[in-house]
This record gives sequence, structure tokens and C-alpha cells, in this order.
Amino acid sequence: MKHTTILVSAVLAGAALTAPADLLQVDSSQFDYKYEMKQLITNEDVDGNETVDFTKNGTFIDSTTEEGVSATFSANNYYISNANGGAWRVFAPAESDGYTIELCMKVITQTGSGFSVALQASTADSNCDAQLNFRTGQVMWDYSLVKKMDTTDDFHTYRIAKLPGENKFYVWCDGTQAKNEENEYYGDGLTAYGKLNRLLFGAIGGAYGGKVEIRYLRFTKGAYAPISGDKRKASTEFKTKYEMDANDPRILPDTSASDWTINGASGAIISKDSGILSVNPNGKQTFWTTTDSAWKNEVTANTAFTVDFSLKINTCVQDNGDRTLLIWCASPRATGVLLVGKNHTYWQTTQSMNDNILLDESDNHSSKHVFRISYNGATKNGFTVWRDGVKIGDMLPYNPNFTKPAYNFISFGRRGTTINGAFDIDYIRWDTTGAYDWKDPPKGFTMVIR
Repeated sequence: MKHTTILVSAVLAGAALTAPADLLQVDSSQFDYKYEMKQLITNEDVDGNETVDFTKNGTFIDSTTEEGVSATFSANNYYISNANGGAWRVFAPAESDGYTIELCMKVITQTGSGFSVALQASTADSNCDAQLNFRTGQVMWDYSLVKKMDTTDDFHTYRIAKLPGENKFYVWCDGTQAKNEENEYYGDGLTAYGKLNRLLFGAIGGAYGGKVEIRYLRFTKGAYAPISGDKRKASTEFKTKYEMDANDPRILPDTSASDWTINGASGAIISKDSGILSVNPNGKQTFWTTTDSAWKNEVTANTAFTVDFSLKINTCVQDNGDRTLLIWCASPRATGVLLVGKNHTYWQTTQSMNDNILLDESDNHSSKHVFRISYNGATKNGFTVWRDGVKIGDMLPYNPNFTKPAYNFISFGRRGTTINGAFDIDYIRWDTTGAYDWKDPPKGFTMVIR
């Protein structure tokens, strides 16, 4: 993968920064060097100079999984970037630049007497280096406690920011800043050495050893804080919006649409008029799926996303159930499935529609209602659901049975003859820049049209 993304460092690096409040907030998805662990990091060439970015020190077992990369390190086994053509020395952060590194990881085991693994960074012109050590129950800055936490219960995100021109580091765990007893910053984490000009991850010494799963490793020049504060966003601000206008060719009642593919529509009664897509399956299996260019090409395993849809359930003729519409949101890591009926909303947990979690028993047929599904991109059980701004489900489990062929796309519509009934879709809007909490639309925007 050729390195082409220089989004923030050239403009923002090198500013005078004295406290975390002074730092710009930048999501790590905007960093210049990103290793998303779709392949082994020793096969990556992010900067495109035909030299691998990392090599192995020692022999250890690593492999790609649906979660990222799984690696089992014994003592003195680690990934290292220290070659002149490797990523870290091509990246070449100077003392005046500073740098930010973010790691998303789950510790599985600790076999070392001191630590499981470490993340270590050293530049060519500074004696102030980074070293974050991980135990199963602690995160350490060298041998100083950063935070007591269970590093094995789930994937956690760790960020290190080296301040430009200063011997100071700020550290965050899952977006929360860690502070030592004396200051809100940390000093040199590798006091015995300096100016080694390398980046290491793994069991970097004799007291290290363990197994981890790595979701991603990202770094960039400049010191940046993680995004915090207001995590709400109205769907009117979303990047992609389908308002069901009659002249919008991206989604249509037939097969000529550019962004959505309709399947099984023969015999169904479908129309799009006055901003409403009306569907009466008429006993048929009718559903839409997004094309690769609309969804699949921009949603990776680590993508956090938010989807809003305004709908009205008109009828439900399913025997022994109240499930008219199925909404399917999927990334390569996890699939979320929402079932909406006239008076019930369910979260489906297996291939059977009888295996579900009842989220709500409100009326969905007298008028339109807005549903929101957000996915945090970090854990399979990372789905949250809102109905008209009220959270009705939090950290909902993924559906392990729906992975193929519906992989990497959002789908709404009819899935199988066991779901039957008519419905109206007012709009579908999504944003793939984050998992956003509900925010009311601005004044003057009518959420429920009729």
C-alpha cells in the first residue's frame, strides 16, 4: 500500500504546546502511517519505497485473524522498524516535530516475569524516548504506573504524544488522559539509552513475554490528543444522505440505481414519490443492498459508523411475530441486525429471527420514526440503537451467523419470506467517521413528515 495520506502533520506539527488543552484533537484514522493489521506488519510497505516497514527480531508465531493480527512473543522477540528504508526512519520525526502513536490491542496472556509486551519509540536527535509497558492488569511508563486496568477483557486504545521541542509525553488509555503523581506528563521512558531511532513492539527484553491481538498501529508527526467532548451528531450533518427524491438515481425502485442493488422485486409494489420510498412486498422477497462503491470500499474492519433511517411500518402479516423490516449494518468485523415491526423493535442475535433481544414495544405504524444504529469499530459487541433520540440498546452483540455473502455492506429491506408487510422509508443517512450519539436535528427540520 503506497503512502499518500499527509493530512495533518505538515500544517500542525511544531506548534508550541504546554498542556493537553493546547493540543489539537485528531482521530488516528487521519494519521500518516496506518497499519490496520489486514496483513502481517512485516509485509507492509506503507510509504511505498519498496522496503518493508517492519522486520522480526527472533522467531515467533504471528498470524492474521478476523480481529487483526495475533502474535505470541517469547523473551526478546518483537517487531522492529530501524532500517534506513523502513517506516520509522523514513518517517523521521525530529525533536522539533514531536510525534503521536496510537495502538489498539488486547493482551491475551503474560508469560514474562515483568511484562507481556512493550511499545517503544526513539528518535535520532532526542534522549527523551517513549516506552509503554503492558501487563495483564497494568499499563506502565517504563516502571512507573500509568493505570491499573484489565488489559485482557477487550481491545483497548493507547495513545502516546511526544511534545515538540520538550522532554514531555502525554498518555491516554481509551481516550482518558493518564497522569502521574507529580505532573500530567511523563518524562524519558528509556533512561538507559537514547537516539536509537527506532520503533519496537513486542517482548523487547528478557522479562517480557506473552500473547496479544493487535487491531491497529498508527503514527504521525505532531502531538495530538484524541477526540473528546461532544460525540453527538445530527443526521443532517452526515456525509451520505438518501432523501428518496424522485430524481435521485442512487436509489430507485428498479435495478438501474447506482448505489443500491434491488433483488427479488418481481411482483412487489414499489414506488418513490414525494421523498418516500414505499414498499409492499406483496408476498415476495424484496431487498436492497449497497454497491461496493457506496459502502464496502470505505468501511474497513476498524471503521466506526452511524446510520439513521426514518421509516413507517404499514402492515405486518408474519405469523406469530411482529417483524416487517430488517436493517443490516455490517463491517468486515461485525454485523448488526435490527428487526422493526408495527409495535416491536428487536435486535437479532443468530440466523433465526426467534433469537433476538426485545429493545422496544412502541408504536411504529401510526407515524414515521427515526432509528439510529452506531457501531464503535473496536469490538464485535459495539452496536448501539436509538429510537427517536431515546437509546433503546447499548453495546449490543454482533450476529455471528450473518457474515457471508452480506459482508461489508448496509442492507435494508426484505430478507426471506418469513418477514412480510409493507413499509415506507423517508430517508437513509450514514456517516463513516465515527459512532455518534443522537443529536436533535437543527430547528426548522421536520423529523416526522406525516
